[in-house]
Amino acid sequence: MPFKKGDRVLLVDEKGKKFMLDLGERETLHTHHGIVDLTEIEGKEPGFVAVTHMNREFSVLEPTLVDYLQKMKKLPQTIQLKDACQIIAHTGLSNGKRVVEAGVGSGALTLFLATAVAPDGHVTSYEIRDDFANLAQKNLDGYGVTNYTIRRQDIYDGIEEHDIDLVALDLPEPHRVTAHAHEALKHGGHLFSFSPTIEQVTRLYDSLDRDLWVEVTTIECITREYEVKRTGTRPKTLMLGHTGYLSFARKK
Repeated sequence: MPFKKGDRVLLVDEKGKKFMLDLGERETLHTHHGIVDLTEIEGKEPGFVAVTHMNREFSVLEPTLVDYLQKMKKLPQTIQLKDACQIIAHTGLSNGKRVVEAGVGSGALTLFLATAVAPDGHVTSYEIRDDFANLAQKNLDGYGVTNYTIRRQDIYDGIEEHDIDLVALDLPEPHRVTAHAHEALKHGGHLFSFSPTIEQVTRLYDSLDRDLWVEVTTIECITREYEVKRTGTRPKTLMLGHTGYLSFARKK
């Protein structure tokens, strides 16, 4: 479908640098490789190649969820995509599922979860900080998702929802929520917790009664990108190492 005014587009230069913008908000894009005339993109199909006044090429594409997550305003402690993907792999999250999340932050994980359960599922996020809740709402609305609710409440005090498929925690003290999570989850429902330190994981495990929980496990996800060239292929010098421990459990 051709691009029209108001559409969000992604411009990728010859070296892979990305620019994301909404058509109509301005007429030109100034880059190190010259000026892109954005008005000529309207009416063109995805894959169109825009050429700057310096004769440099930019591929014009539809942005993905990952592109939006990379470009949106985030907080320093935002959960990484490599970790968020593990939630779907381990819990089977899909359309129609109901999720409770705590520690909304900038809304990156909320957006990932809401997209995974759309269109019929729903994500309810608990957040006590107004500045975080406001930023998350701006980011979520900017992507166009509507299947979410932000509760400005402390999840340590309890969870109002019931028959939940997944409770996802990104909190300093997840062990304080396990009892509430057990009450909120349906039988077979999943608990997920993201913890930067192993001490948090230990306290979480201590709070998980094995008479109430099964399939308790913790993993760490590390990815490494490669530089592929005709002269030789090797791992990139810089990589994102440890970000956190991912703990999972299921309600009996």
